[in-house]
Amino acid sequence: MQNSILTSVMLASCLAVSTVRGQDDDVTVKPLSVGSVIDVGQIVQGRGDFNGVPIQRTTVWLQQAISIGPRLDVRAGLGSIFWYKSPPEQPGSGEAGRFKTLPKFGVGISRADMEYRFSDVDPMFTLQAGYFPYKYNPDARNLGEYLLRAGAYPGYLSTGGWNLISGGGTMVQGLRLNVSLWGGRFQSDFLLPMEQDRPYINGDLSPTYVASLKPVRGLELGAGASCYHCISVKPSHTSPELKPRTDGQSQTSFGYGNGYVIENPNYDAVADSGPTPIGFAERYDGNNPNANSRYLIDTTRFYTFKGVKLMARASLDPKAYVPLPMLGPEDLKVFGEVALLGVENRPFYFEKRTERMPVMFGVNLPTRLLGYTYLDVLSFQVEYYNSPFANATRNSDKVNRLTLPIMSGYDGGGILTDDPNLFDMDHRNVTGDDWKWSVYAARQVIKGLRLHAQVANDHSRFPDEWARYSVVPATVLPKDWYYVVRLELGI
Repeated sequence: MQNSILTSVMLASCLAVSTVRGQDDDVTVKPLSVGSVIDVGQIVQGRGDFNGVPIQRTTVWLQQAISIGPRLDVRAGLGSIFWYKSPPEQPGSGEAGRFKTLPKFGVGISRADMEYRFSDVDPMFTLQAGYFPYKYNPDARNLGEYLLRAGAYPGYLSTGGWNLISGGGTMVQGLRLNVSLWGGRFQSDFLLPMEQDRPYINGDLSPTYVASLKPVRGLELGAGASCYHCISVKPSHTSPELKPRTDGQSQTSFGYGNGYVIENPNYDAVADSGPTPIGFAERYDGNNPNANSRYLIDTTRFYTFKGVKLMARASLDPKAYVPLPMLGPEDLKVFGEVALLGVENRPFYFEKRTERMPVMFGVNLPTRLLGYTYLDVLSFQVEYYNSPFANATRNSDKVNRLTLPIMSGYDGGGILTDDPNLFDMDHRNVTGDDWKWSVYAARQVIKGLRLHAQVANDHSRFPDEWARYSVVPATVLPKDWYYVVRLELGI
């Protein structure tokens, strides 16, 4: 029944294309793909109320593919997730507390796309459109994939999502044009992805180019660039000209506007140490001659979400030059990736490019011993990202749409404010989250049955009761970590 319904829907969507191509073209309905995933684990040590939270998810999905002639493929899939939450004795407040309340269930589209090849054999050009998975770094099992998963202005990193492990890629809603040259040794993708994760700038387009080259055996190089939010659906959201509040609420979040932060050349530290005789607007407004604060807000120039991101990566397999038959095909591969989350320097928050450059290094450890294969892959990754700000998306997700980072702690241990005069660069939650790590393992037991496991301190975020990702990762400090084991069945 499910097979016939999904097939009917897809055939209806392809009717126009099939008619154009002619009545003689073959339409091949491929076997229905069905699968289920069970994730079990725990956030052993985590931020706030995430500490000790069990990870329990059950996912089911089905996918149908149709080929129309030798050039056109159409794919569509549906999936559903049950995610479980253990109620604490006294549920906490905020998103972490909501995460631990009740079991939830959601249904969504796992993919819906068309792919057209411009030739019957070894096509040079392939066009893909719709909603589809995309991954440019095949070696990155968890960390990495910065070009499409990371933000700029403010910079933030994400891992996991609805697919907690064995992913590392992203879902693209938009277009992809692939160009393949030199027998496939050079691949380039022109992408036009649409923003899906930031509520108030959804729909913005980020033209992206990704290329990979295999110049010699065992070596793969890659690079890419993304013009992040450069095609704006609503420019007032992408570049919001928010000014400081003038209602006297000087110590509340979102009161300091989106204008450029500038130093006050006439700052009087003595006068600033006592009671302020003037109102909030006069104190912080950079265009007011009576303002007296070390940092002021320039209400004529404003920060924007727009920016250019760059990425470079490399992968080397030494077995291409030193035959080691006792090792598995993925063993001993070393790989790395670096990104620049915003080429342009901007005042105060974004003055150093080195603070916007996440760097990832990984290696696949040996999985064979004495001729027996214990695992298909065992991947270790480590990442360094010395941003002076919390890895949070709170400001950009709020209705005020600030393009500014949170300048202090994640959990109330510091001053949670957007006042540049209260910026605490040495807060432990900022200085303590520079290093991340991840260990991933997988093994196919029999055809259709696969086991995965992951232990990590990364950037995984978890959904609340409205299926919104948490604005900060569950693991932050060096002592934080989680584990998850996956049983995957599929045909």
